[in-house]
Amino acid sequence: MFVKYADGAEKPSIKAMSKDNLPLALYEKHREELGLDNPALFENENQLFEERAAPIRSAVVFLPKSKPLIAMTLSLVSGLVAEGGTIVLAGANDAGIRSARDAYEAAIGPVERKIIGNHSALYVGKNKRLGAGKTWRDFLSFFPLAYSGVSIEAASLPGVFSAGSLDEGTRLLLDAVPYSAESMASGKAAVRALDMGCGAGIVGAVYKKRSPGTEVVFCDISLAAVHAAQETLARNGLAGTVVRSDVFDGVTGTFDLILCNPPFHIGIETDYSFIEKFARGARAHLAPGGEVWVVANAFLPYMEILERHIGPTEVAADGKKFRIYRSRAAA
Repeated sequence: MFVKYADGAEKPSIKAMSKDNLPLALYEKHREELGLDNPALFENENQLFEERAAPIRSAVVFLPKSKPLIAMTLSLVSGLVAEGGTIVLAGANDAGIRSARDAYEAAIGPVERKIIGNHSALYVGKNKRLGAGKTWRDFLSFFPLAYSGVSIEAASLPGVFSAGSLDEGTRLLLDAVPYSAESMASGKAAVRALDMGCGAGIVGAVYKKRSPGTEVVFCDISLAAVHAAQETLARNGLAGTVVRSDVFDGVTGTFDLILCNPPFHIGIETDYSFIEKFARGARAHLAPGGEVWVVANAFLPYMEILERHIGPTEVAADGKKFRIYRSRAAA
């Protein structure tokens, strides 16, 4: 088992200022008076895992989406920024910036200045490195999962989707997919499978447990997910390859089976960019007779997208709230 990072993977960059990014607008308004010299910008958890040659002099942290992720982010940033360096936490009121003050002061130190405006707030202070002794492993935990006679312990890490149990969509997918003792529509059994957007690696780990002879590859764009999937495999004594990849950009070779539980939201808007890119790339990574199995909310129009880019597509299972789509490459 090893972790491979995709060559040339793009690093997230700060979003262009817009009326929808109120904390960024507030920071930009006060940037000059804050006097920060080229601060490091932390917009997502991927940036926490990047290798850095020297301590950072100052940083701006945009409020993460959950309380556990806020705590981990501020602790890790505390360890990355030099003693006495300025750290700014920026967030919108409706995203929970008010309640994040305690987490800031527990990991960084006292808030020396609070700037408000744009329905947002900035907490500004000097880094006391109160959280500097912690690593991402201090925020790692495991929870048991049982499915169809298979038991695993799945990793849980802030920023990586995990319901603490087997969610309805994932269960429907695992109920529907063919395992090594079964045949796909082409009459062959899967000898190489891909868990696309693997998160903590639950789908691929359960599949590997039920089909031990199948080589399973896991991939996700999130570095936190890469670590979580690696930990899930190690915890359960499973062999597998974990790849950091933006959809198929870092994936090599072809697969008999591609399994995917894709994201579809950015904020409150339905976003189809992932499924479009996934469907376009999947065909080139399917072995002859290979199949793609996707779980999606029933209201999403995935069938047309999958059929257009991959090949014949059908609803393999319908759980009312979720549907399982199966697409097949030409044999």
